[in-house]
Amino acid sequence: MKLTKNKLLLIGFLLAALIVTFIWGGNYGGKNRQSNDVALAETLTTIAQQTVPLTTEEDNSIDQANQPTTETTVEVAPAATAAGMSIDPNTGKDKYLTDPVPAGKPIPVEWQDVEIDTDTVYHCQLSVHCNTILDNLDIFNQDKLEVLPKDGVILALTTVQFYKGESVFNVLQREMKRHGIHMEFVMTPMYNSVYVEGINNLYEFDTGELSGWMYKVNDWFPNYGASRYQLSDGDVIEWVYTCDLGRDVGGFAAVIVDELPEDKREALEERIREEQLEETTVAE
Repeated sequence: MKLTKNKLLLIGFLLAALIVTFIWGGNYGGKNRQSNDVALAETLTTIAQQTVPLTTEEDNSIDQANQPTTETTVEVAPAATAAGMSIDPNTGKDKYLTDPVPAGKPIPVEWQDVEIDTDTVYHCQLSVHCNTILDNLDIFNQDKLEVLPKDGVILALTTVQFYKGESVFNVLQREMKRHGIHMEFVMTPMYNSVYVEGINNLYEFDTGELSGWMYKVNDWFPNYGASRYQLSDGDVIEWVYTCDLGRDVGGFAAVIVDELPEDKREALEERIREEQLEETTVAE
């Protein structure tokens, strides 16, 4: 209970008056004493009613601050948009772990959302090369020498047809079948795209653990899988074999790593970390 100083003094004064009245009244219990007692009781009741403790705004703020919070609000940042891609602000990538594409470059298109327009026929150019292997025969799988073209050309630059809405992968698959060229691929759901493991019986890792197939369109190596690259009329597609994670063909190392199945991706990422550590040590 909170009482002001003045009210405390008033109560003390009235109590003192009561005592004095009692002393002076002695054993006399007449009407005067009864009247005085009633009046004093009424006065004390009135004071008590006036001094009932009330919670002030200050007390409220303190009490509320000390109360445990039962509801937790989680702030979720809205997805950012970069060049038309839906980018998660927490990862800096889209939902299939793809980094934003450079300005002016085509964004990935999800193959399951595409409707192929077979009434509209476009043209593009396609080639498949593995000439980098010729420069690395010392680490090449010698059991594959008989399937290695002497000039490194599996398919020379050729003009082919495709339907509106088709992808780089659609064209490669159809043309390899048409020319009787072996091809093998695997679907990687994490990246929502296919990964081309081998063409013409030449596979990833046949020329070291940093080797494999990459593709580029109009001299650009996309940072997403071939089945997510929707072609435009007049595009030039080149499939090239790298022996050094793209460095020997002008590509970006992360492209092939991002397309790999998880087990192979981890092995390559470990190799990249080792190389980066070696480069840092040399620089120091």
